[in-house]
Amino acid sequence: MFITESELKSVAYSYQLNQIVENDSTIVQMAINAAVEEVTGYLSSRYDCRQIFSAENDERNPLILELTKDVALWYIIRLSNVDMIYDSVKERYDRAIEYFNRVAQGLVSPNLPQITGDDGEAQYPIRCGSMPKQTYDY
Repeated sequence: MFITESELKSVAYSYQLNQIVENDSTIVQMAINAAVEEVTGYLSSRYDCRQIFSAENDERNPLILELTKDVALWYIIRLSNVDMIYDSVKERYDRAIEYFNRVAQGLVSPNLPQITGDDGEAQYPIRCGSMPKQTYDY
């Protein structure tokens, strides 16, 4: 498991999480699973997400771990009162998604295992296209 419920204490106090989910750990697990799935959507075109999210303890990428926790907290905070840390969580969620968008666009390259082919070489997605059609009047 990539993130455990107890590890969310680095993004929110335990009493806040327990109050929001009313001590129901299944809600927390669903939020963690949704966060992993969302982050996978951003990383899967270039990186081996199975390897990334099956890593445990110190093998995990610390930045991806913390940003995924922020995304998970966003899914949990939807259940809370309006006055409970909403703005802070929203800002952190937006920053995490902005980072993952830059990764997906190839502007940022985190230290993650890349998708490899049968020969063990890294595979890169090929983009193809053309210039917009030009029409000239002479």
